[in-house]
Amino acid sequence: MFDVMHHGTHEKQLSNVFGWLLDAGGSHNLGDLFLGIFIDEINTSRVKDKPLFPRQGYLVRQEVNTTRMDEVADIADIVIDNDEFRVVVENFHSSDGHGHDFEQYSRYSVNEGRIGAVVLLCRDEDRSRLTDGWEEAHVLTYSGLLTQLYQSVDGDAPYRRENPDVVSFIEQMHRKFSTEAGIVGDREVLKFLQVMTEAGEGVRFRKTPHEQAAEEFASDLATQARQRYLEARQLLQRIKNLLRSFADGSIRSQLMTTFGDDVMLGLQTNYKGNYQWTVALELTAPPTFPNPIMVQLKFGPSAWFANEQDPDWKHRVSPEHTDYSRVFVTRTDTQTVVESGVTLYEVLDVLDPNDHRLRDVILDLLGEASNSL
Repeated sequence: MFDVMHHGTHEKQLSNVFGWLLDAGGSHNLGDLFLGIFIDEINTSRVKDKPLFPRQGYLVRQEVNTTRMDEVADIADIVIDNDEFRVVVENFHSSDGHGHDFEQYSRYSVNEGRIGAVVLLCRDEDRSRLTDGWEEAHVLTYSGLLTQLYQSVDGDAPYRRENPDVVSFIEQMHRKFSTEAGIVGDREVLKFLQVMTEAGEGVRFRKTPHEQAAEEFASDLATQARQRYLEARQLLQRIKNLLRSFADGSIRSQLMTTFGDDVMLGLQTNYKGNYQWTVALELTAPPTFPNPIMVQLKFGPSAWFANEQDPDWKHRVSPEHTDYSRVFVTRTDTQTVVESGVTLYEVLDVLDPNDHRLRDVILDLLGEASNSL
């Protein structure tokens, strides 16, 4: 959203966003969650003998004049305060006072006997740019704050269900100012240069003007990426068709040997959206499990979404030990996700009709020991 609209890069626009998040009564329904994160960051860098700021109970204001009536106006982007405490915030893309008077901000923060602090809120922290008193300011980064907010929201399933629009907005902010910030680190850029050179594309760096050369490279890359994406979707569909055939033939036969001819009530493949790469088997075998049970074969994006994104699945594979080049098997009523030993490469090569690995995982999910056959 930020990239497409070219919005959210100007300090006033971002001040509006952070002012909204800091307001405990804001429409985000986060209460004082973000305010608490913000205050905790200030308290962490406070000198030990100075009192800590409380985590709640502030009024949030924007575009506040910090000077006296007889002085030239000096406008702070955000001020959060109450009768005892005040935090004056200057928001800028880098940790730079960019012409604002630190002493004036500091004086205003302790006005009327308050306990005060001055904060530089920025995208990039560069201590060498902190001059003219600003080296005394608390420096808070978009990335540091938004990462904590994102992690809190990401782990709160009820909040995510009740506030999907806010969650989407926070995720996009996190992607823009936290995730992307780590994508282009020096090591990653060096790897990029190495790959470009080894692929014979290093000659692009001799071209001028540089912006035009970058646009040409981006266009060429976009063309290749578009083609790869279309090919990937076609490949996913091929895998789905092959899995469907294997389930309807070999797995059906293998389960009939264990549970009888009527074990499979149906086969479903008409899923949409996140779960379109799914083949579902509806099973029953009275009296072992008289009620229908839905077992699903998931792969690719659908396996990833179930295992790492959808809160409805309670028993999952640890993300640190997953291999999404494999077929995953799920049981919906127990909300269980299991990784099988069958790879998508093997599916593409056409599984042997006597391959029992997927059947064995299904038996385990159904509570049957595969060695009982």
